[in-house]
Amino acid sequence: MNTLLTFLIVIVVSFFLENRISRGYFWKDREGKELSFKEFLIRWKNGVVNITPLQQTKTSLWSMLPIFFGMLWGITVTFIGGVYWMTLILTFSLPLMFINFIGMYQRYKSQKAAYDAYNEAIKNTRSKK
Repeated sequence: MNTLLTFLIVIVVSFFLENRISRGYFWKDREGKELSFKEFLIRWKNGVVNITPLQQTKTSLWSMLPIFFGMLWGITVTFIGGVYWMTLILTFSLPLMFINFIGMYQRYKSQKAAYDAYNEAIKNTRSKK
């Protein structure tokens, strides 16, 4: 019964996606204008190319949190399951992950300070003109 239901859900979702994509409009921009697949890819590429180092660091910082909690969950599950060698590996990798997180946070703070100082200098330069 579950496999039949899953199969039906997959068919309905694939039909819906195919119908939306075949019309050429599936994504919307911030103003609500519908974008074709080609327009979406062009905007996505420009967004990826123009990402700042501060945005990269912030994304990396936030991406470390689920990894950290996943490691804690892995330690718990492997300990309960009796896979002690994996528990040891995950436990000894926690300090490395924590040090990496602290380093990434310090990098974010220094980049943020430099970015704020740059914006302040630009603002002061424009106000003197």
